[in-house]
Amino acid sequence: MARPKVHHEERVTTAFRLPKELHAKLTDAAAERDLSANFLAVKALEEFLENLVPAEELRLTRSAS
Repeated sequence: MARPKVHHEERVTTAFRLPKELHAKLTDAAAERDLSANFLAVKALEEFLENLVPAEELRLTRSAS
């Protein structure tokens, strides 16, 4: 059964080249949870970016060479 499309933000279409094994893991995980691979990938990217060390902190910790 198709889920209704609910978008709270404007969307853009983009493409990523993934290793076959990573793509298989993504599609399998999505299917096991009855989610779209797109939904799962968006959530994973959001979580990753929220936990990413800010770039300015990286600059402060790099050694001067």
